[in-house]
Amino acid sequence: MLKLPPPQKKRQMETTISLINVVFLMLIFFLVAGQLSPPEDPEVTLAASENAPPLPPPDALYARADGGLFYRDEAVTASDYLAGLEQVVEDGGPFVRLAADEALGATDLLAHVDALYAAGAGRVVIVTRNEAP
Repeated sequence: MLKLPPPQKKRQMETTISLINVVFLMLIFFLVAGQLSPPEDPEVTLAASENAPPLPPPDALYARADGGLFYRDEAVTASDYLAGLEQVVEDGGPFVRLAADEALGATDLLAHVDALYAAGAGRVVIVTRNEAP
């Protein structure tokens, strides 16, 4: 009589490792996505400040040394920029971050700030870079 080996038990597929891989990939994705920020305008060198907080570069309106306003490498006016913003602060208008080139004159900078307020900005903040002591 021929003796047959007993049938081998099939092991169920392990799904825990696949789940761990998916969760790990999601974690890496969100870590990378959280670190991304809009690119700075390469033609603008921010003015130095001793008390500037160490923050990532903002998605700001850039005032170049020649006096032009640029948002994401496109020339804009103060009213066009504010019309494109979706966020509105409760105290009367949008919050604007203006990153001005250090070579831009003070009168030109103040003219841009006045134009932003005249176009409906609620608050305008000048962005600077932290100068290491």
